[in-house]
Amino acid sequence: MQAHPWLANTVDWRLYYVTDTELSGGLDRVPQIVEAAVRGGAGVVQVRDKHIDDDTFRQLTRDCMAANDRAFDATGRRAAIVVNDRLRIAEELGLHFHQGQDDGDIHDARRRLGKDLLIGLSISSDIELEAELADQTADVLGLSPIWSTPTKTDTAEPLGLTGAQHLVELTAKRAKTVAIGGINPLNARWAIETGVDGICVVSAIASSDDPESAAQTLLSLWRTR
Repeated sequence: MQAHPWLANTVDWRLYYVTDTELSGGLDRVPQIVEAAVRGGAGVVQVRDKHIDDDTFRQLTRDCMAANDRAFDATGRRAAIVVNDRLRIAEELGLHFHQGQDDGDIHDARRRLGKDLLIGLSISSDIELEAELADQTADVLGLSPIWSTPTKTDTAEPLGLTGAQHLVELTAKRAKTVAIGGINPLNARWAIETGVDGICVVSAIASSDDPESAAQTLLSLWRTR
């Protein structure tokens, strides 16, 4: 069971920012970069940190939610907030959720989150995609990695542009698709041309001297699609 069919269409998937505490310069800096990313045009922000405890992660997520509110007050732009992996916190805070292939039973996630929240699932192969579509739960599929990336080393072999396009075609619009892995301002246009609904970035924003400008640049690439 997926979320309500209209829900995924309310989100601007084009630019999807995934937080990284280390690249941001520490926990205190993460919400600042989130605010800048949303001000620059990020339509989705995933809060991700595999190393901190649940209480710290919960507070980090709340701080990112507050940053999202500040961006809205300044620009009228608000991102969808997604929790990575920590289902209990997504459920508690009423937030969207993303999980990897080994992060638990996605059907349990749907039972707990209901149809009013979106669920994302990482997909790295035809086999994983076919298994998901056979008993569909996810509303958005993270096709990863497109290219190898130093920010996430426990990934499958890179899909490349041809592999990503193949998965987009197999999905046949039954879910939103976003590309992640090694995407930066120099190659993002190629990823966009695979037909995905969005591009996910980490270091392209988190490591930038001007995260807001970096987000603006990445979003502007969609105008040439």
